[in-house]
Amino acid sequence: MIASRQIRGILQEHVPRRQWVSSEDIYAIVELHGNLDDEDRRQSSRSNTPRWKSRVRNVLAKQLKSGSIRCRKKSDAPDNSMS
Repeated sequence: MIASRQIRGILQEHVPRRQWVSSEDIYAIVELHGNLDDEDRRQSSRSNTPRWKSRVRNVLAKQLKSGSIRCRKKSDAPDNSMS
């Protein structure tokens, strides 16, 4: 099972700096660079998502709380839909 420290390392090494990155892109980066096993891919007991995604969210929440990352509110996100 991928550890939180491994996720932090992947994020530090592969997520672009000083630009907004969507959660979907973050998940794709971790999935590409993480060594995910069957246990990681099992559904989390608390949500309908794989365990590794829950772990990524926990890492991001901790980084947000410490101030090492920032989060843009949905209302501040650009509208990329076509009118």
